[in-house]
This record gives sequence, structure tokens and C-alpha cells, in this order.
Amino acid sequence: MYIVSTPIGNLSDISIRALSILALSSLILCEDTRTSKKLTSKYGIKNTLKSFHKFNSSKEIPNIINKLQAGLIVSIISDAGTPLISDPGESLVSKCIEENISVYPIPGASSVLGSIVISGLDTSKFVFLGFFPQVKKLQEIFLERIIHSNETVIMYESPRRLKKFLEHINKNIPSRRIAIIRELTKKNEEVIRGTSKDVYKKINQRTNIKGEITIVLEGINAIKKNQFTDEEIIVLIDLYKKTLEDKEIVMKISSKLNISKRLVYQHIIDNK
Repeated sequence: MYIVSTPIGNLSDISIRALSILALSSLILCEDTRTSKKLTSKYGIKNTLKSFHKFNSSKEIPNIINKLQAGLIVSIISDAGTPLISDPGESLVSKCIEENISVYPIPGASSVLGSIVISGLDTSKFVFLGFFPQVKKLQEIFLERIIHSNETVIMYESPRRLKKFLEHINKNIPSRRIAIIRELTKKNEEVIRGTSKDVYKKINQRTNIKGEITIVLEGINAIKKNQFTDEEIIVLIDLYKKTLEDKEIVMKISSKLNISKRLVYQHIIDNK
């Protein structure tokens, strides 16, 4: 079983090894056969393409395992980039491991890595969180994690939900640096960098946003000591008020932001 990375936009961004494995595969699993056929047709690969996604994976996995156990080579690709990253395939790989079937990665393009290296933000440590949740309760948990992250945070978002997401970020951490990467490696590739407040203003002026979007957000470790604004401290206090007592809030925020307990406590008093 081969997990084959494909281009995220520019079809030339594929390795020789990836093409070789795809050409040898008896079956190529993909999200959308129409999308994947553009790649296979360009490189003269005529092997069988089969749709494999979250809605049919449970049904298809037994058949795929049978083919692998019969000695056939099977590859899985995504519409773009490295499979299994916010894409289907985890359950298939788990089943392969359970059945002692060898699984091999064929490295290649990744929008996560491609985006962070051009973001201008810290690349030494980062966390990938996938898509911003649509359930309100989960959104609050997600936002709290972003605000407190010591590492650079990488996320995906759809064009139609981007403005709403940036509205949340601007409301909570307006001075935090952020980069919006759109259509990476494609003709209309674009990178918008700045504070959350500035980037939100730029995006909010647009009437039509298209393409694949990756968001890279600055982590706490990249912010100098005591550089947090009063507004950001108050936002954290409001978030913690839902589950913690004042004393616990003071201890947690003081430790997280490396600021004085007295300063945190004063904000709690002033905003009661």
C-alpha cells in the first residue's frame, strides 16, 4: 500500500518516484476521479482510478484489503497534496497495519509545509489544527487553544467561511500576526501578511474569495515578553470565566503570558 503525495496546484510538482509508483499500481484510490484524471492523463498513466472517500470507505476497505493480500499494488492519492491530512484514508491505513500489510509513504507537496515557510512566522515549532469547527461550543474551545498556543498554528478554511473566521480572530487577538495563503503554487497564488486586524480589513473588503486557503497564525512564544495588549488579556479572562475562579484565572494567564499576577487581577477587578 502506497500513500502518494500529488501536486497541490502546479502539476509539475510531482516526484519521479511518485509517477513510477502510480504507473505500477493496479488500483489508484482517489477522492474525485475527474480531478485525479487530469494528473494521470498528463503523465500517461492509464491504471484504474477508483473513488475513495468518507462516504464509501467502510464498504470499500474489505475489497481493497483483499486486493493487497492477493499481491496487487494499491496507491492512495488525494485531490491535492499529501493524503490523509484532512482527507480520507486513516481507516484504510489502520486496517493495513492490522492485517500486516506494508504501508509506504511517497513524500511530496504539502500545503501545510508550503504555507508556513512563506508565512514569515516562526517555523521551528508548529501545530496543525485542520478546519475551524462549525459548532459554536467547539469554536470557543478552538479559539482558546489558538490564543494559548505557544507554537505557530496552521489551519485550513473554505473561501466562503474565511471572513467569519477572521472576524473571530480579529475580535480576540487583533494584534497577533497572521498570514493567509491562497491558491498555493497556482497561477493566482497570493499571500496576505499582517496583524489579524489588518488582514481582516483587507479580506473583508473583498466581494468574491476563491481557491484553497491555508491560515498561519503566530504563537505566543514569538511574542516578546509583556507585549500583550490590555484587550488581549481581557479576552482571555472572559474565556476562562466560564470554567475557572478568579484565583485560577490569575495563575493561568500569568503563567501563560509571563506577566504579573497583579496586572491580571487588576483587569479582573476593572471589568467586573
